[in-house]
Amino acid sequence: MNLAHPLATTHNGQAETSIADTAIADKAIADTVITEKLAKPLRIAVLLGDAVNLDSHSAQVLGTFTERERVQICAANANQSSVHEQRSLTALLGQATTAIEQDKLVELKFNDGNLPQPLAQSLYLLDGLRAAKLRLHAHAFIAGFAAGNKVTGIANAAVENAATVANAALAAAKRSLAQTFQHQTVANTLNEAFVALRQGVTALAARTQAPLKGTTGIKQTNDTNHQTGYWFSDQHQARVLCLNLVAKNLTATTSNPADTLLDSGQDICQSLVLTQGTQLAAPKALVDENRLFVPISGDSIDSLIAQVLQLVNTLENSVGFHAEYLKPWFERYDANAPLALVLMAASIDDLKLEAKAMLGALENDAVHHGQPFKTPAGSCFSAKPLGDTGLTFVYPGVGTVYANMFNNLHEYFPALYHQLEREGDLSAMLQSPQIYAANVKAAAGMSLSQQAISGVGASYLFTKLLTQAFNIKPKIALGYSMGEAAMWASLDVWQTPHEMITATENSDIFNHAISGELTAVRRAWQLADNEAIVWNSFVVRADSNEIKALLPEFPRAYLAITQGDTCVIAGCEASCKALLAKLGKRGIAANRVTAMHTAPAMLVHGQVQDFYTQALNADAEYSPIRFISAAQTAPVTVDSHSIGRAIADTFCSPLDFSALIQNATEQGARLFVEVGADRQTSTLIDKISHAHACQNSDQHQSSTNATTTAIACNAKGGDAITSLLKCLAQLISHRVPLSLAPLMQPLSANAAPLSSAVSPEGEPQ
Repeated sequence: MNLAHPLATTHNGQAETSIADTAIADKAIADTVITEKLAKPLRIAVLLGDAVNLDSHSAQVLGTFTERERVQICAANANQSSVHEQRSLTALLGQATTAIEQDKLVELKFNDGNLPQPLAQSLYLLDGLRAAKLRLHAHAFIAGFAAGNKVTGIANAAVENAATVANAALAAAKRSLAQTFQHQTVANTLNEAFVALRQGVTALAARTQAPLKGTTGIKQTNDTNHQTGYWFSDQHQARVLCLNLVAKNLTATTSNPADTLLDSGQDICQSLVLTQGTQLAAPKALVDENRLFVPISGDSIDSLIAQVLQLVNTLENSVGFHAEYLKPWFERYDANAPLALVLMAASIDDLKLEAKAMLGALENDAVHHGQPFKTPAGSCFSAKPLGDTGLTFVYPGVGTVYANMFNNLHEYFPALYHQLEREGDLSAMLQSPQIYAANVKAAAGMSLSQQAISGVGASYLFTKLLTQAFNIKPKIALGYSMGEAAMWASLDVWQTPHEMITATENSDIFNHAISGELTAVRRAWQLADNEAIVWNSFVVRADSNEIKALLPEFPRAYLAITQGDTCVIAGCEASCKALLAKLGKRGIAANRVTAMHTAPAMLVHGQVQDFYTQALNADAEYSPIRFISAAQTAPVTVDSHSIGRAIADTFCSPLDFSALIQNATEQGARLFVEVGADRQTSTLIDKISHAHACQNSDQHQSSTNATTTAIACNAKGGDAITSLLKCLAQLISHRVPLSLAPLMQPLSANAAPLSSAVSPEGEPQ
């Protein structure tokens, strides 16, 4: 029997007064909509409790209320569909509201078969004002609900009635349809309705729609809701979920008509309006059974070998090894030790293989002499670590962003996303409607201004992640092309970087002059309005001097970028192809319309300089970071005019990225970390540095003994968290100081208590 009574029992089993005894019953009238009518706006705080953290929460939440102030509603078995004595969720919420108005705590207890362990789960409901006074930050709030029966004999009645019920719930919650995400799912039992409610609360707390399961038969009201990653919202606006539940053709008998809205042979619709709370969901574990990470430090290679052997012995003799067993290795890790290695693997068996491969590397003479060791899984070691003296953040240029980039990152760093969302328009910063669109081709069709904004947004996000979550502090910074703008925006130099989003969207420079209709090119080439421009750029493996020698023959073709053993030529497509033919080289068409780094761009140099002459933070001039520009040899002076001029010079002149990296190396850069989407500049830097090392080495010096290393924190096509961990592993192996706290925290047994995550003031509700 599916037990759905409002059981009035405490946790110690003592009987209490049933909430049904104090409820004001809603009368169920067939073919009409039933809504909760309250003298004051409904605001029920909902707190998540589950099998994992219920024990730690119960003392705090339940201990606040006396036994007479607690009531419980149970749905015992999710697998039974019998509905004898079944009550609808909205009817019970109506009764629960009465108890909550009497300052009681209501616990909804149910089974969730979707969780790893199908044990009893709980949702705690209490008055929103009392929750605030108790400093219990809710995961969500119930703001309104409604229910109604299917209208029989009318075409499309189910859909029409569902919409009517949803509108009634929204009206009760005083929320508009335009600001709401609607989700529809089938819930034939009270337990299924409880599970759906929990999924809705979880979705709001996690700021993601991924937990929502079931069908979505109601048209979504926001285009960004197609994506299942981060749930973007307008700045300072709450996320609102209208959860629409449908019970299919059920029959119930009950002595009290107010306890049910189910009529024989009819469907019913129920809608609940939930708004986000101030409590964020706990972050997912960066390290788990499928993503293992073991840092090992020591004073010598022999010490490292001994510890790796100890780990292998532990793994060989362990049964049922869990990720928590790695916690002692984090605790014994010494950040000040001269040497360190990291083992990474996707399973315990793989970890054994990685450890044995590391043992082989530690006994290799080449590794002893400084050749870095790295496996595809991410394990790494360097006997001659570079340290952080030359730690350099490198910011990629336009064109590195891609569809669905790091779309699960927020699940591991919810507090960071919360912060960024409060500081600016996170959706606009990342250009989420294009990057996270249902059609992955939308990202490929982004305009130059959209790509520029999204690229800076990705770099801004990863900069804050590395510097705030892991406390990594760069000594030098540089950018590839427009990456220079990302550098100044991300490293706390510009006062209001978010304001540049709208400015870039509406900029004549990006939309018309050097992209789009290319008005600057039309002026430079003195074309009539009816003369077409067919612009393209090509990547070609060739020496820049070879190309420069041919440029006078092709005045509408330009050497835009020099980058290691490849160059980028741009301009009139026909002229570029003719130049390539004479050069005897094949070029790869980029099919991107941008005249950056070509002679026509000089016509907008003044506009670009004015655009990037921005107000600086008060302490920006005291930044310990040295900022290097492709436009000059010396570091850029940190003042508005110098920064604007440097960006304009880089933007409008041919870019020699090889010279930029060599200049940075001469100024002390050694460890280059690409901060942004994908790993394009990391590949280029490795090639440039390798070629430079070969030129400067004598016959007795190995060219693999490079003095620099490039690392990316993201890689297209790979798991975002794994890519991040590989980056951190290499930084650890090079003895860069960083915080391991984000890696260690999930290894603890339980999540933080409900009241621990106090949100800043101004959280939208």
